Amino acid sequence: MGNKKLLVNQVVIGYWVVSAVAVLLYFSLVLRVAMFASERTGGELIAIWFIGALVFGLVTWPFVLGVGWRVRRAYLRRTAEGVEGVVIDAGYRVTQTSNNPLSTHRVRVEVRFTHPETGVEHEMKKEFAFNEFRRGTAKAMKERFPVGAGMPMLVRGRAAGFDVPQRPQWVDIW
Repeated sequence: MGNKKLLVNQVVIGYWVVSAVAVLLYFSLVLRVAMFASERTGGELIAIWFIGALVFGLVTWPFVLGVGWRVRRAYLRRTAEGVEGVVIDAGYRVTQTSNNPLSTHRVRVEVRFTHPETGVEHEMKKEFAFNEFRRGTAKAMKERFPVGAGMPMLVRGRAAGFDVPQRPQWVDIW
């Protein structure tokens, strides 16, 4: 075996910052539209417009992130090199908070692959979170990628990603 390195891309922190700024911009835009609509209707229903905008933003934000994930994956599919990794560790757990009746199904995958340009062995891990309504998707992913299974990877320079349609947690869309 060659040198084993943990693939840590320093840009991930930058992506987190960009995601946080995107949240702020998105919600400020949604609230600005609500304020505009409130002014157009006389301003008496500002509280209702505000609450409606917050609910709208909370409901639609995961879809905005999904679009970002699909755009990033499409970019990597065009520009990166496909590599077959091997799952070296996997896990599945269900979490349920005390104040929420819906469960979150978490699939954790750790993959070892060889970088196509350098020949150095890397490891990468991600945790995918699915709500109760997508339990079947979580279980299918767990069964598709057990320890020892192949995992399609997209590698470009120092960036790498799993070539799966599922999107990781909201904070880790890249």
